Amino acid sequence: MENRVYKFAGFELSPTDGELRSAGSIVRLQEKPLRLLCALLDNPQRLITREQLRDRIWDSRTVVNFEQGINVAIKKVRDALADPADNPRIIETLPRKGYRLIVPVEIVGADGTSGVVPVTPESVPGVAGATVPEPPGAPRRFALAGKSLAAAAVALGLAGFAGFAVLSIDRGSQHGARISSLAVLPLQNISPDPGQEYFADGITEDITTYLAETLPLRVISRTSAQRFKRTDRSVAEIARELGVDAIVEGSVARSGDRVSVVVQLIDAREDRHLWARKFDRDAGDVLAIESELAASIASQVSGTLGARHTALTKTQTVDPKAYDLYLMGHHHLDKRTAVDLAQAEQYFRQALVRAPDYAPAYAALASVYALLPSYGPDSPSASLAKAETAARKALALDDGLAEAHATLGFIGLNRSPDWITSEAEFRRAIELDPSFATAHHWFAYQRFFVERPDEALQEITLARQLDPMSAITNADEGHFLYVVRRFDEARFRLRRAIELAPELGQPHESLALVELETGHPEIALQQARAGLALDPANPRTMAEAGYVLAKLGERAQAQSLLSRLKILAGQGSIRIFPAMVEIGLGQRAEALQTLGQAVGSKIASGLPGIRQWHAFDGIGTASETHKLVDGSR
Repeated sequence: MENRVYKFAGFELSPTDGELRSAGSIVRLQEKPLRLLCALLDNPQRLITREQLRDRIWDSRTVVNFEQGINVAIKKVRDALADPADNPRIIETLPRKGYRLIVPVEIVGADGTSGVVPVTPESVPGVAGATVPEPPGAPRRFALAGKSLAAAAVALGLAGFAGFAVLSIDRGSQHGARISSLAVLPLQNISPDPGQEYFADGITEDITTYLAETLPLRVISRTSAQRFKRTDRSVAEIARELGVDAIVEGSVARSGDRVSVVVQLIDAREDRHLWARKFDRDAGDVLAIESELAASIASQVSGTLGARHTALTKTQTVDPKAYDLYLMGHHHLDKRTAVDLAQAEQYFRQALVRAPDYAPAYAALASVYALLPSYGPDSPSASLAKAETAARKALALDDGLAEAHATLGFIGLNRSPDWITSEAEFRRAIELDPSFATAHHWFAYQRFFVERPDEALQEITLARQLDPMSAITNADEGHFLYVVRRFDEARFRLRRAIELAPELGQPHESLALVELETGHPEIALQQARAGLALDPANPRTMAEAGYVLAKLGERAQAQSLLSRLKILAGQGSIRIFPAMVEIGLGQRAEALQTLGQAVGSKIASGLPGIRQWHAFDGIGTASETHKLVDGSR
């Protein structure tokens, strides 16, 4: 049945090459979505449970998050079929159970014979006798015998792509240990122009994102991998620090209108090169290069080394200059300073002038507006309104952008808190990109705010595993551990954050709170002052330092910080922060009054997060605290 073709709902699917055809158009499905769709086509009008799909798509040795993997695969199948989940015409979702194909299916065999698929127990995945189609281009053992590797590659169609060259393939590696995590190291810029660094970084980020969305395994965030740029450390050392099985590394050369990208995949456990390829194309084809390159890497990691080529469906044509501006914008966005965020905004706006329908630029612009209030004097209300406009525009153009969904979730946390919408947006972002560390990070706060501390810790821990070199993520995990009074673990994680980013003030303040509550006043005072010196204008830093200083008798400095916080609160800053210092000073009545005023604020009150700080534990009864928090919703 290798050469059979499924016909259904105006589509034709060939499992052998993974091509889904309709009205003259062709979409090439990746391995996991292909296997899922074949499972449904083999069993029309029958419920196929998620457990059966798991058995059909992965073998018993695979260690992945099956739930997320199935969500990603079904999303890609629906996108290919243009079959929305909320109004399906081909695949019906049975909540918490599985899926059902609701259209008839005809199978055409290699000999031209055809027939309707019978509904029998034997055809159900996971039941004895069920057949599993080979992934597109999978190695045919009978066909490869006696042939050279080059001839086999031609037979399998690997040499048929313009500008696509096979450099090396280790066929034996397909029998090695399965890869369950990987990192894409920053691609080296070997262009004649050193100013093309941003271009190499942008391609690195796009490939990382493609892989994270494609593979049901852990893909390390580019921000963590970026720390190993121009390093002389070995691949094995880098992999150990990032906690991954495999490393992707390579180079980018751009000269005039030509772009050359060389990438190799290395099994870090054995320090063995598994695979390498080179792409040489026009600069205008850079998105196609990224898509094909990521698909090739995905095929290797999926266990079909050297045997297939799968093009991702997310390619599009974009004005090369607009893409260039977009990459320069991301180069500044990643630096996370007020000046760089302002520059990023300008680059994204310029990109949209050239390409008004370029959805990723709108999504990135939304991220800029969402972050601006945390790094400068921008009004949270106005900035979040602009963030929402940009995010919704991005999703109107492409609903599959995880970044835009995460930004809407973030907005739901910070403006008239809407926990239901916020949760839905974060879950959608994670479904689209399970390795998107920022979505897990922000979702952790949502879980904490709705009083799910265990789930909050799970999310922030996962965010840190995906972005292990992020000081902010380590610091926030340490802060969450402080909240649940796991002080030793909190201390370890906060010191790790300080090690990663000595210039960051926030982990010092969280550490000061830990040391204060564990009976180390001298260290607490030292850490509070260190954080304040590093980040003197951050309201949260000022509040935490002011509380610690007040509790340890440094009343004059605490009072000075309180005065500054009240001014900032009047300008739109977080309104509960002055109350924290008032509590430290023993001014309970004043603190209650400050919190009461915050109830009427629909943005920047900070009340939903009041349980983050033990300072507020003694401000009133449990019911009074709940009343305050509920009053802000």
